Amino acid sequence: MLLAAAKGVNVLRFTDFIMLFSNSKYIISYQKLNKLSSLFNAILLLFQVVSVSLFLYLCFGVFEWQIVPDQITLYFKIVIIYTVIVICKLLIEKIVATIFSIDSIIDEYLFYKVSYRNFMGVILLPINIIFIYALQPSKIAFIILVFLLIILNTIMLVSFYKKNENIILNHLFYFILYLCALEIAPYFILYKLIS
Repeated sequence: MLLAAAKGVNVLRFTDFIMLFSNSKYIISYQKLNKLSSLFNAILLLFQVVSVSLFLYLCFGVFEWQIVPDQITLYFKIVIIYTVIVICKLLIEKIVATIFSIDSIIDEYLFYKVSYRNFMGVILLPINIIFIYALQPSKIAFIILVFLLIILNTIMLVSFYKKNENIILNHLFYFILYLCALEIAPYFILYKLIS
């Protein structure tokens, strides 16, 4: 339903978005607009939250991690924690960009990162549906999927970093600090909060 709403908001943009991994037309065309707060991006971000949270919820079931006795409570706990982390990361990155007067670079980076992560949320939709309705998920399948998602995310980040290599090399200390504080640490925090 959220994907249909996103398509309804802007059919052409949605079509370009769906082709994100096969070509860079979406990034090239819409990065200049740089509106993370647009209705289209908000809908896709909400879809990402729902899809990733459902995948994490299924992971909890497969690995038999009992956090709370009620399964619905667990799902909503995952949704809330994931949403808070995603929004806080975006806000912190925007604040850091403003403080260091690097808004244009960070805005470009955030658009790139959010677009690809929204797309990964779309990729997780059929996987979630298959695991809920067709196949009994196994631990091995989830480990492989998590590994593949990490690889996709890493490829996406490395391609952006490679594109902006000169800027990064001129500010290597800040880049390493950024990676540790805003790209790696939130996942450890998410793990600790849920468990």
